[in-house]
Amino acid sequence: MCSPMGFKERSLDILQRIRGHINQISPVLPNQVVVTIGRYALGTCGDTRRFMGDVKPTLIRILHRKEVALKTVDVSFDPEQTIIIDTAYEPHYWFDLHAHFDENGDLSDELEMRIYNYHEEVISIASLSEGMASGVLPILHSYLTREGKSAASIAVFPSMVHSSDALFNAFSTIGLISADASAPLILLDQSRLEAFAGVHRDGDVLMGKDVIDYLVELFLDKEGFIRDLVKLSRSFGVGLYTVLMAAGCSLEIYENFRNILDITLEQPMLDFDLSTASMIYAVVRAPLHLRGQLTKGRIELEVSSWLKERADLDAPQICEPIYVDEFGDKIDVIILVGGFDTGELFTSIDKRISRLSRTMVEQELYDREVWNKIREQLLGS
Repeated sequence: MCSPMGFKERSLDILQRIRGHINQISPVLPNQVVVTIGRYALGTCGDTRRFMGDVKPTLIRILHRKEVALKTVDVSFDPEQTIIIDTAYEPHYWFDLHAHFDENGDLSDELEMRIYNYHEEVISIASLSEGMASGVLPILHSYLTREGKSAASIAVFPSMVHSSDALFNAFSTIGLISADASAPLILLDQSRLEAFAGVHRDGDVLMGKDVIDYLVELFLDKEGFIRDLVKLSRSFGVGLYTVLMAAGCSLEIYENFRNILDITLEQPMLDFDLSTASMIYAVVRAPLHLRGQLTKGRIELEVSSWLKERADLDAPQICEPIYVDEFGDKIDVIILVGGFDTGELFTSIDKRISRLSRTMVEQELYDREVWNKIREQLLGS
């Protein structure tokens, strides 16, 4: 006859086994959604490992009618999961699309047909220089916020060498989303993104827009990543991030994890001052057999010491490992840097677009109060 203590131990053991089996069961319905908006983002996702399994994220494309009719981008897409924006002319500025939605209704009905209750996490991809993408993104995030979804966006940001029109669209979109605090934005400077050169885990060259696929795949591999990022962003009041990354780095070649962290500084995805950051979220992907060497605690200690050494930075940090069942010693490090000083960046852009924005306000192409709200959000005045 079992003693009460023995019975309790056996019961706990059974419960742990049941929980273990439940954790191994893959959900039949995907709880993750990826939304690509516009022409630039159409070339991302779809052909990566993450989108080829039996249970894969829901992939939604939002395109202008012109892209579909003229097939300006040679990428296949599912018509049932594609939202077509039908305007007489492809929108050049963000407010062109807002005016269209004011007259014809926004995207709510189309989104309700594709994003369901079981979808919990949404990551969107957009180039903020495009009139279509910059017009849709704030509306998309407002809808997702109302629906209680955890949402974040990888936003490709035009460089200062781009046109004033592109900078105007990006500046406005960031201001609108930041004012509503509807979703964290992960900013990637377009010139730096397209100049990036790295290595895939399989040894292939990683460069250009493939970096976006790499980031999306890693974020989706980390269960609950978007949910946690949204929660942390709200807790710390951080809405803008950028990326430091090192992909496919051999631990043997670089000798230690600290040297791989140094590699992330060589090709930053935005011109910013690391010492001004107010939050760090690091994701490290490593082979399962290195789990004993790269524990969560070890990663946290290394990242903390590295930040102190390289930037004299003592900020809240979250470090999450992802262990993959594969041979080799390739390490991926993705560091999301949030809350850095954007004053110089947005002041420079505001000066570049001042003549354009003033002319548009004077011609009443959009509401003066909206523009004042955008500038106040990004410039503080």
